[in-house]
Amino acid sequence: QLRKFSHTLSQHINTRCISTSRTWLDKDKDGTDLHSLYHQQMKEIDSERDDIFGPSSDDAASDSQDLSTLAKTYNDQINDTAQSTKTFNETTHPTGDLWDAEIREEAYEEREALFQFSEEEKSAWSNNGGMQQINASQMHILRQVMREGPSNHQQQQQQATSEAAPTSSDTEQPFSHLNHQGDGVSMVDVGHKAVTRRIATARSSVIFPPEVLSAFQLLTSQDKGHRSSEMIGPKGPIFETAKIAGIMAAKKTSDLIPLCHPLPLDRVNIDIQLIDNRAIIECECRVTHKTGVEMEALMGASVAALTIYDMVKAVSHRVEIGSTVLVGKSGGNSDFTA
Repeated sequence: QLRKFSHTLSQHINTRCISTSRTWLDKDKDGTDLHSLYHQQMKEIDSERDDIFGPSSDDAASDSQDLSTLAKTYNDQINDTAQSTKTFNETTHPTGDLWDAEIREEAYEEREALFQFSEEEKSAWSNNGGMQQINASQMHILRQVMREGPSNHQQQQQQATSEAAPTSSDTEQPFSHLNHQGDGVSMVDVGHKAVTRRIATARSSVIFPPEVLSAFQLLTSQDKGHRSSEMIGPKGPIFETAKIAGIMAAKKTSDLIPLCHPLPLDRVNIDIQLIDNRAIIECECRVTHKTGVEMEALMGASVAALTIYDMVKAVSHRVEIGSTVLVGKSGGNSDFTA
Protein backbone atom coordinates (compact mmCIF):
# COMPACT_ATOMS: atom_id res chain seq x y z
CA GLN A 1 0.00 0.00 0.00
CA LEU A 2 2.80 2.38 0.81
CA ARG A 3 4.40 1.71 -2.61
CA LYS A 4 1.08 2.32 -4.37
CA PHE A 5 0.56 5.50 -2.42
CA SER A 6 4.05 6.74 -3.27
CA HIS A 7 3.43 6.06 -6.93
CA THR A 8 0.13 7.96 -6.83
CA LEU A 9 1.82 10.89 -5.05
CA SER A 10 4.61 10.99 -7.64
CA GLN A 11 2.10 11.12 -10.49
CA HIS A 12 0.24 13.90 -8.73
CA ILE A 13 3.42 15.96 -8.28
CA ASN A 14 4.48 15.44 -11.91
CA THR A 15 1.04 16.55 -13.07
CA ARG A 16 1.30 19.69 -10.94
CA CYS A 17 4.81 20.44 -12.32
CA ILE A 18 3.66 20.03 -15.89
CA SER A 19 0.70 22.27 -15.23
CA THR A 20 2.96 24.84 -13.64
CA SER A 21 5.34 24.76 -16.66
CA ARG A 22 2.46 25.23 -19.04
CA THR A 23 1.19 28.12 -16.96
CA TRP A 24 4.63 29.77 -17.18
CA LEU A 25 4.67 29.34 -20.95
CA ASP A 26 1.11 30.53 -21.48
CA LYS A 27 1.28 33.64 -19.36
CA ASP A 28 2.93 36.75 -20.80
CA LYS A 29 4.78 37.86 -17.66
CA ASP A 30 8.25 39.20 -16.92
CA GLY A 31 10.91 37.33 -14.95
CA THR A 32 9.70 38.58 -11.56
CA ASP A 33 6.10 37.31 -11.97
CA LEU A 34 7.26 33.88 -13.18
CA HIS A 35 9.43 33.36 -10.12
CA SER A 36 6.58 34.47 -7.87
CA LEU A 37 4.29 31.95 -9.55
CA TYR A 38 6.90 29.26 -9.03
CA HIS A 39 7.15 30.19 -5.37
CA GLN A 40 3.34 29.95 -5.00
CA GLN A 41 3.22 26.54 -6.70
CA MET A 42 5.93 25.24 -4.38
CA LYS A 43 3.87 26.34 -1.38
CA GLU A 44 0.81 24.54 -2.71
CA ILE A 45 2.83 21.33 -3.17
CA ASP A 46 4.18 21.62 0.41
CA SER A 47 0.63 22.15 1.69
CA GLU A 48 -0.66 19.04 -0.09
CA ARG A 49 2.24 17.02 1.27
CA ASP A 50 1.42 18.18 4.80
CA ASP A 51 -2.22 17.18 4.30
CA ILE A 52 -1.19 13.68 3.30
CA PHE A 53 1.79 13.01 5.60
CA GLY A 54 1.10 15.45 8.36
CA PRO A 55 3.11 18.50 9.40
CA SER A 56 6.74 18.34 8.37
CA SER A 57 9.55 17.98 10.85
CA ASP A 58 11.88 20.81 11.74
CA ASP A 59 14.42 19.66 9.15
CA ALA A 60 11.80 19.54 6.41
CA ALA A 61 10.48 22.95 7.41
CA SER A 62 14.02 24.23 7.42
CA ASP A 63 14.58 22.80 3.94
CA SER A 64 11.34 24.36 2.71
CA GLN A 65 12.30 27.66 4.28
CA ASP A 66 15.74 27.48 2.68
CA LEU A 67 14.15 26.76 -0.70
CA SER A 68 11.79 29.68 -0.38
CA THR A 69 14.58 31.96 0.77
CA LEU A 70 16.76 30.83 -2.13
CA ALA A 71 13.97 31.50 -4.61
CA LYS A 72 13.38 34.95 -3.14
CA THR A 73 17.12 35.73 -3.15
CA TYR A 74 17.42 34.65 -6.78
CA ASN A 75 14.38 36.76 -7.66
CA ASP A 76 15.99 39.80 -6.00
CA GLN A 77 19.23 39.22 -7.91
CA ILE A 78 17.28 39.14 -11.20
CA ASN A 79 15.62 42.44 -10.34
CA ASP A 80 18.92 44.04 -9.32
CA THR A 81 20.61 42.88 -12.54
CA ALA A 82 17.78 44.23 -14.70
CA GLN A 83 17.89 47.57 -12.90
CA SER A 84 21.70 47.77 -13.24
CA THR A 85 21.52 46.99 -16.95
CA LYS A 86 18.88 49.66 -17.46
CA THR A 87 20.99 52.22 -15.58
CA PHE A 88 24.12 51.29 -17.59
CA ASN A 89 22.29 51.64 -20.91
CA GLU A 90 20.88 55.01 -19.94
CA THR A 91 24.34 56.20 -18.86
CA THR A 92 26.49 54.91 -21.75
CA HIS A 93 23.89 55.12 -24.53
CA PRO A 94 21.90 58.32 -24.17
CA THR A 95 18.94 58.71 -26.43
CA GLY A 96 18.43 61.55 -28.86
CA ASP A 97 18.61 62.31 -32.56
CA LEU A 98 22.06 63.91 -32.27
CA TRP A 99 23.65 60.86 -30.64
CA ASP A 100 21.97 58.49 -33.13
CA ALA A 101 23.24 60.59 -36.08
CA GLU A 102 26.80 60.56 -34.72
CA ILE A 103 26.73 56.79 -34.17
CA ARG A 104 25.37 56.20 -37.69
CA GLU A 105 28.01 58.47 -39.20
CA GLU A 106 30.82 56.63 -37.38
CA ALA A 107 29.41 53.28 -38.48
CA TYR A 108 29.23 54.43 -42.11
CA GLU A 109 32.82 55.69 -42.01
CA GLU A 110 34.12 52.44 -40.50
CA ARG A 111 32.23 50.40 -43.09
CA GLU A 112 33.54 52.46 -46.02
CA ALA A 113 37.11 52.40 -44.70
CA LEU A 114 36.93 48.62 -44.32
CA PHE A 115 35.24 47.61 -47.58
CA GLN A 116 35.55 50.75 -49.74
CA PHE A 117 32.18 50.38 -51.40
CA SER A 118 31.81 51.99 -54.83
CA GLU A 119 29.33 54.74 -55.66
CA GLU A 120 27.32 52.27 -57.76
CA GLU A 121 26.86 50.00 -54.74
CA LYS A 122 25.77 52.90 -52.54
CA SER A 123 23.36 54.11 -55.19
CA ALA A 124 21.86 50.63 -55.54
CA TRP A 125 21.19 50.48 -51.78
CA SER A 126 19.58 53.92 -51.82
CA ASN A 127 17.32 53.10 -54.78
CA ASN A 128 16.07 49.89 -53.17
CA GLY A 129 15.40 51.60 -49.85
CA GLY A 130 17.39 48.97 -47.99
CA MET A 131 14.59 46.39 -48.48
CA GLN A 132 16.07 44.35 -51.31
CA GLN A 133 16.12 40.64 -50.64
CA ILE A 134 19.53 38.99 -50.87
CA ASN A 135 19.46 35.99 -53.15
CA ALA A 136 21.62 32.90 -52.84
CA SER A 137 24.37 34.08 -55.18
CA GLN A 138 24.66 37.44 -53.41
CA MET A 139 24.81 35.73 -50.04
CA HIS A 140 27.58 33.48 -51.33
CA ILE A 141 29.59 36.50 -52.49
CA LEU A 142 29.02 38.25 -49.15
CA ARG A 143 30.25 35.25 -47.18
CA GLN A 144 33.29 34.93 -49.45
CA VAL A 145 34.19 38.59 -48.92
CA MET A 146 33.84 38.18 -45.15
CA ARG A 147 36.16 35.16 -45.21
CA GLU A 148 38.78 36.64 -47.50
CA GLY A 149 38.87 40.11 -45.96
CA PRO A 150 38.71 43.59 -47.46
CA SER A 151 42.02 43.40 -49.35
CA ASN A 152 40.79 40.72 -51.75
CA HIS A 153 37.51 42.61 -52.14
CA GLN A 154 39.44 45.72 -53.18
CA GLN A 155 41.49 43.73 -55.69
CA GLN A 156 38.30 42.30 -57.20
CA GLN A 157 36.84 45.81 -57.46
CA GLN A 158 39.98 47.10 -59.20
CA GLN A 159 39.92 44.15 -61.62
CA ALA A 160 36.24 44.74 -62.37
CA THR A 161 36.94 48.44 -62.94
CA SER A 162 39.77 47.67 -65.36
CA GLU A 163 37.61 45.16 -67.21
CA ALA A 164 34.80 47.71 -67.44
CA ALA A 165 37.15 50.45 -68.66
CA PRO A 166 36.13 51.86 -72.03
CA THR A 167 37.82 50.36 -75.06
CA SER A 168 39.42 52.21 -77.94
CA SER A 169 36.07 52.39 -79.70
CA ASP A 170 34.39 54.02 -76.67
CA THR A 171 36.74 56.96 -76.13
CA GLU A 172 38.73 59.16 -78.42
CA GLN A 173 42.44 59.74 -77.78
CA PRO A 174 43.23 63.44 -78.39
CA PHE A 175 46.74 62.56 -79.61
CA SER A 176 46.38 60.46 -82.72
CA HIS A 177 49.93 59.08 -82.56
CA LEU A 178 49.48 57.65 -79.03
CA ASN A 179 47.56 54.60 -77.90
CA HIS A 180 44.68 54.91 -75.44
CA GLN A 181 46.91 54.17 -72.46
CA GLY A 182 49.37 56.87 -73.53
CA ASP A 183 52.38 54.56 -73.20
CA GLY A 184 52.81 53.49 -76.84
CA VAL A 185 53.07 55.13 -80.26
CA SER A 186 51.78 54.14 -83.66
CA MET A 187 51.45 55.52 -87.15
CA VAL A 188 48.08 57.15 -87.80
CA ASP A 189 45.78 55.22 -90.11
CA VAL A 190 44.83 57.60 -92.94
CA GLY A 191 43.29 54.97 -95.19
CA HIS A 192 39.75 56.27 -94.62
CA LYS A 193 40.62 59.87 -95.54
CA ALA A 194 39.90 61.44 -98.90
CA VAL A 195 42.67 62.30 -101.34
CA THR A 196 42.92 66.08 -101.65
CA ARG A 197 45.36 68.72 -102.86
CA ARG A 198 47.39 69.82 -99.86
CA ILE A 199 49.82 72.73 -99.49
CA ALA A 200 51.99 73.81 -96.53
CA THR A 201 54.51 76.63 -96.10
CA ALA A 202 57.14 76.96 -93.35
CA ARG A 203 59.60 79.75 -92.54
CA SER A 204 62.98 79.92 -90.83
CA SER A 205 65.76 82.54 -90.59
CA VAL A 206 69.51 82.91 -90.18
CA ILE A 207 70.97 86.04 -88.52
CA PHE A 208 74.50 87.05 -89.58
CA PRO A 209 76.96 89.11 -87.57
CA PRO A 210 78.72 91.99 -89.42
CA GLU A 211 81.93 90.03 -90.07
CA VAL A 212 80.02 87.41 -92.07
CA LEU A 213 78.36 89.94 -94.35
CA SER A 214 81.71 91.59 -95.05
CA ALA A 215 83.46 88.26 -95.71
CA PHE A 216 81.16 87.06 -98.53
CA GLN A 217 80.17 88.50 -101.86
CA LEU A 218 76.51 89.58 -101.90
CA LEU A 219 74.47 89.43 -105.10
CA THR A 220 70.98 90.72 -105.76
CA SER A 221 69.01 90.20 -108.96
CA GLN A 222 65.55 91.03 -110.26
CA ASP A 223 63.79 88.57 -112.61
CA LYS A 224 60.19 89.20 -113.74
CA GLY A 225 59.43 91.15 -110.63
CA HIS A 226 61.00 88.56 -108.32
CA ARG A 227 63.94 89.65 -106.28
CA SER A 228 66.61 87.07 -105.49
CA SER A 229 69.63 87.21 -103.22
CA GLU A 230 72.81 85.23 -103.10
CA MET A 231 75.95 84.93 -101.01
CA ILE A 232 79.07 83.65 -102.73
CA GLY A 233 81.80 82.04 -100.65
CA PRO A 234 84.83 79.77 -101.08
CA LYS A 235 82.49 76.74 -101.27
CA GLY A 236 80.22 78.31 -103.89
CA PRO A 237 76.73 79.89 -103.81
CA ILE A 238 75.50 79.51 -100.24
CA PHE A 239 71.80 80.09 -100.77
CA GLU A 240 71.53 77.81 -103.82
CA THR A 241 73.27 75.05 -101.90
CA ALA A 242 70.87 75.53 -98.99
CA LYS A 243 67.90 75.28 -101.37
CA ILE A 244 69.11 71.92 -102.73
CA ALA A 245 69.68 70.64 -99.16
CA GLY A 246 66.19 71.75 -98.12
CA ILE A 247 64.54 70.03 -101.10
CA MET A 248 66.38 66.78 -100.38
CA ALA A 249 65.46 66.96 -96.70
CA ALA A 250 61.77 67.49 -97.47
CA LYS A 251 61.75 64.32 -99.57
CA LYS A 252 63.44 62.39 -96.70
CA THR A 253 61.13 63.59 -93.94
CA SER A 254 59.57 60.16 -93.32
CA ASP A 255 63.08 58.70 -92.90
CA LEU A 256 63.96 61.20 -90.17
CA ILE A 257 60.60 61.69 -88.40
CA PRO A 258 59.51 58.15 -87.50
CA LEU A 259 55.72 58.57 -87.55
CA CYS A 260 55.47 60.61 -90.74
CA HIS A 261 53.93 58.99 -93.81
CA PRO A 262 56.08 58.71 -96.94
CA LEU A 263 54.57 61.19 -99.40
CA PRO A 264 54.98 61.47 -103.17
CA LEU A 265 55.59 65.22 -103.17
CA ASP A 266 54.27 67.11 -106.17
CA ARG A 267 56.46 70.14 -105.59
CA VAL A 268 59.04 71.58 -103.17
CA ASN A 269 60.04 75.20 -103.59
CA ILE A 270 62.48 77.06 -101.33
CA ASP A 271 63.02 80.78 -101.52
CA ILE A 272 65.79 82.64 -99.60
CA GLN A 273 65.88 86.42 -99.33
CA LEU A 274 68.61 88.48 -97.62
CA ILE A 275 67.02 91.37 -95.73
CA ASP A 276 69.55 93.49 -93.83
CA ASN A 277 71.60 90.94 -91.86
CA ARG A 278 68.93 88.25 -91.93
CA ALA A 279 68.35 85.44 -94.42
CA ILE A 280 64.63 84.62 -94.60
CA ILE A 281 63.93 81.07 -95.76
CA GLU A 282 60.50 79.93 -96.96
CA CYS A 283 59.76 76.34 -97.98
CA GLU A 284 56.53 75.41 -99.75
CA CYS A 285 55.51 71.78 -100.28
CA ARG A 286 52.58 70.41 -102.28
CA VAL A 287 51.07 66.94 -102.49
CA THR A 288 47.90 65.22 -103.64
CA HIS A 289 47.34 62.70 -100.88
CA LYS A 290 45.40 61.70 -97.75
CA THR A 291 47.62 63.52 -95.25
CA GLY A 292 49.24 66.93 -95.01
CA VAL A 293 52.76 68.15 -95.80
CA GLU A 294 53.42 70.40 -92.78
CA MET A 295 56.36 68.33 -91.57
CA GLU A 296 57.93 68.27 -95.04
CA ALA A 297 57.80 72.08 -95.23
CA LEU A 298 59.24 72.47 -91.73
CA MET A 299 61.97 69.97 -92.50
CA GLY A 300 62.98 71.74 -95.73
CA ALA A 301 63.20 75.17 -94.04
CA SER A 302 65.17 73.81 -91.07
CA VAL A 303 67.79 71.94 -93.12
CA ALA A 304 68.22 74.92 -95.45
CA ALA A 305 69.01 77.09 -92.41
CA LEU A 306 71.45 74.51 -91.07
CA THR A 307 73.20 74.35 -94.45
CA ILE A 308 73.69 78.14 -94.47
CA TYR A 309 75.16 77.95 -90.97
CA ASP A 310 77.52 75.20 -92.06
CA MET A 311 78.80 77.25 -95.01
CA VAL A 312 79.53 80.43 -92.98
CA LYS A 313 80.66 79.05 -89.64
CA ALA A 314 84.31 79.27 -90.70
CA VAL A 315 84.03 83.06 -90.49
CA SER A 316 82.07 83.32 -87.25
CA HIS A 317 80.30 81.11 -84.78
CA ARG A 318 78.08 83.95 -83.70
CA VAL A 319 75.64 83.13 -86.48
CA GLU A 320 72.16 82.49 -85.10
CA ILE A 321 69.34 80.34 -86.46
CA GLY A 322 65.99 81.96 -85.70
CA SER A 323 62.64 80.34 -85.06
CA THR A 324 61.16 77.88 -87.53
CA VAL A 325 57.37 78.18 -87.83
CA LEU A 326 54.47 76.99 -89.94
CA VAL A 327 53.17 79.91 -91.98
CA GLY A 328 50.07 78.20 -93.34
CA LYS A 329 48.45 75.04 -94.66
CA SER A 330 45.41 74.14 -96.73
CA GLY A 331 43.61 71.17 -98.24
CA GLY A 332 42.99 69.09 -95.12
CA ASN A 333 40.19 69.00 -92.54
CA SER A 334 41.05 72.56 -91.54
CA ASP A 335 43.10 75.38 -93.04
CA PHE A 336 45.64 77.43 -91.08
CA THR A 337 47.30 80.81 -91.55
CA ALA A 338 49.77 82.27 -89.06
